[in-house]
Amino acid sequence: MSTKPNELIVPEGWEIGPSFTEKVQGKTVGPEITKKSHLVGDQDKSELLESELDMSEDEYKYWSSEHSEQEDFADDGKKYTHTYTDSKTGKKRKVRYGAKGYRISPGTKKGDSYCARSYGDMKSEGMDCSGADKNTPMCLSRKKWKCKGKKSSK
Repeated sequence: MSTKPNELIVPEGWEIGPSFTEKVQGKTVGPEITKKSHLVGDQDKSELLESELDMSEDEYKYWSSEHSEQEDFADDGKKYTHTYTDSKTGKKRKVRYGAKGYRISPGTKKGDSYCARSYGDMKSEGMDCSGADKNTPMCLSRKKWKCKGKKSSK
C-alpha cells in the first residue's frame, strides 16, 4: 500500500482503471450539477437511469413533479416564506426564514431568550426592523416571535 498523501490507497490485489484515476485526480466523478438543474431535477434524467426505469416520459413527469410544491427553492430547512414587492424595482421577492420543525412560542422564557439573542445580532449588524431592513429573515422572525426589544410578548 501507498502512504503518500496524493496517492489513492488500494488494497493488495486490487487494481484501479485509468478512467477512474483521471476522474478522481481531476475531482470530477460525473457531470457537474448546477443549483438550477438540481432544483428542476435535470440530473435525474441520465441514460443509466432511463435504462433502469421502465417508465414513459409522461409517467416520469408525473412522478417527478408530484412532490415539488415550490420549484424556486430547494428544501433548505426553512419553515416560512414571505413574499413582498421590492420598492425600488417593483419585482416580487420571496424571503425564506424560520427553522423547520421549530415551534414559535411568544411570551415564554424561550421567546425572551430568542428576542435577547436576536436583538444583539440585529444591533451588531446595524439593522433597523422598522425601516428598509423589515423584509430580512431576522426581522421577519422577530415579528413572528413578537419581540419588543429584548422581550417577547404574547
